[in-house]
Amino acid sequence: MIKKHVKQLSFILIILCHLGFLAAILFEKQNNIFVSAFVILGLILLIVTYKKTPLSAKDHSLEHVLTIAFVFFGAIITYILCVSFGLSSVLAAGLVGLSVSFIPDFFKKNAFIQGMPTAVYCGAFVGMTNVSVAPDYIFITLASGITGILLVGTKDAFHGVGGKLGTLAFGGVTLAFFITFLISQWI
Repeated sequence: MIKKHVKQLSFILIILCHLGFLAAILFEKQNNIFVSAFVILGLILLIVTYKKTPLSAKDHSLEHVLTIAFVFFGAIITYILCVSFGLSSVLAAGLVGLSVSFIPDFFKKNAFIQGMPTAVYCGAFVGMTNVSVAPDYIFITLASGITGILLVGTKDAFHGVGGKLGTLAFGGVTLAFFITFLISQWI
């Protein structure tokens, strides 16, 4: 029963992330009628997609912690490549994703390792965050932890829906930014 509620909560968080992303686009480009029409069309398509997406609950045990660790690994390596080595964020994420994509070929019988590149690549999206938003490793750690939790919560949802990893990374970075903003206001 609790697993079903966790799945429903993560499903609602993903919907809010999608809507937040679309609202940000609309707010930024509110003077253009084509952008407004695109956002409305996107909302309609999202609602149809959410209605047709089945919810299922499975026990993942140790997989939860390892998935969050892999998201952190992808985020921190991508961020290091961007900040320390001066690579563009797209190139850094591409290198991380490409290098990790070969690992399942060496462990063909391990079902968990087969899904590891997905978690690392989701973390690579977090690591692509601009330095003006993510000024340090603490922010990347917080954002990757939140994104990892979102990825675990939506593990059995949104199969075949494009943009899942980027949306989860957007949601994790947005929530981390909101948390750090609230903390900075209290201090």
